[in-house]
Amino acid sequence: MKKVLLIGEPLIRLTPTHYQEVADAVESRMFFGGSEINVACTLQGFGRQTKLLTALPASPLGERFKTFLSSYGIDTSSIYRLGERIGLYYMEAGFGCRPSQVYYDRSHSSLAAIDVDQLDVGQLLADVEWLHFSGITLAIDPAVRKWLKPILLAAKERHIPISIDLNWRSKMIGLKEAKQIFSEFAAYADYCFGIEPILVDATDWDLFARDDATLKEVEGRMRSLQQVYGLRAIFHTIRQTDDHGRHLYRAYALAEHFVESVELKTQVLQRVGSGDAFVAGALYQLLNGFPLQEVVDFAVASGTYKCSLEGDHMLQSATKVRTLLEGKNDIVR
Repeated sequence: MKKVLLIGEPLIRLTPTHYQEVADAVESRMFFGGSEINVACTLQGFGRQTKLLTALPASPLGERFKTFLSSYGIDTSSIYRLGERIGLYYMEAGFGCRPSQVYYDRSHSSLAAIDVDQLDVGQLLADVEWLHFSGITLAIDPAVRKWLKPILLAAKERHIPISIDLNWRSKMIGLKEAKQIFSEFAAYADYCFGIEPILVDATDWDLFARDDATLKEVEGRMRSLQQVYGLRAIFHTIRQTDDHGRHLYRAYALAEHFVESVELKTQVLQRVGSGDAFVAGALYQLLNGFPLQEVVDFAVASGTYKCSLEGDHMLQSATKVRTLLEGKNDIVR
């Protein structure tokens, strides 16, 4: 069976319990994840086969992480045992007026230890039907970008669809550098998740003011990006909070035409990984040939469902996610 290839960094999250801040002797919980790993786990739950290209240290911790991936059914045959560490991040869950905080400790992680000469690109892509990566992967290290580019070129030659989630992390890479690098790699993509940070033209160095933008302005930016990068489709999510503390989740998609998704409401147990669940939902529908409206509606349902679960990823059936679209009382068009 053909597989979706995800290229990205394994990541371990440590979160203090009971909304505490990071400090000495604070009880914390550990979660395995990483953007592309989260997408892979969700796709496996939906019944799509996935493969991960990454690196893990040849250590007991690296073996634990690989076992975790295998337990989800992810193909681990393209995981290199290199380097000395798995990236970490610490997340303080916000409460009330105090926002969540993230602290990264992911420099010199194993992914950057992969060398382009180690890759057998033909073998890597032989059973691949789709390739996905994120802006996080691009921001990790210049060495990663060096070996990623020939893989993307080979995928284009084989007419394998490529998707990118812009997924900007300002603590990892500055805005100007992100705009330059993400734009360079978006040129290889057929599908794009997000509308920033990426250049429409040589003067587009400021962030698009999406929070204040009208629907017409958002659609205009999406159309401009689609034209500049030759995208088959582009997606943009909107998240808001109502007076009752419920999160409102909807999205826009543009292919041959522009569509707006349903809007779903939910209380949030944990928002981490919900964007990755949105991406996985969209990829699942695209791979199954659904119309754009059904693609974006299911993607929103997938992202919303993840908000009800603890952890960085989810393993749920597509049928269970679709139940959100059948609950008419919770859908607003």
